[in-house]
Amino acid sequence: MGRRTTAGRLPQPPVGLVAARRMVTAATAAYVANCLWGTAVAVRLIRTKKLRVVHHGLFVVTATLTGVAATTPFWTRSRSALFLLPALVPLAMAPRTNPRTGAHWRVAVAAAPSYLGAMLFRR
Repeated sequence: MGRRTTAGRLPQPPVGLVAARRMVTAATAAYVANCLWGTAVAVRLIRTKKLRVVHHGLFVVTATLTGVAATTPFWTRSRSALFLLPALVPLAMAPRTNPRTGAHWRVAVAAAPSYLGAMLFRR
């Protein structure tokens, strides 16, 4: 047989686990959006003379969501967010690197394995 059903429905995961998965997904989506925007600016697809605040805003959202998602193992049984802990280091270093040098994008890309690991482990 398989899973035990209640009134014809499959059992639902605990509420905290769903919230943790959503936090990991939101943090990853914000990171991807931030990287895409930064890449578009770097290759001059987008001119940001007056829109510089967009990349900064995306960064704040990414850092905040990642920080909050990284705390989910403390209040749920989800361990996927533990992969996000190493991403906090590049996120802390990125604002301190010159965006006109290769160091800025290298630091930003250094966080990618953490987000990938969190998404893969989430399943």
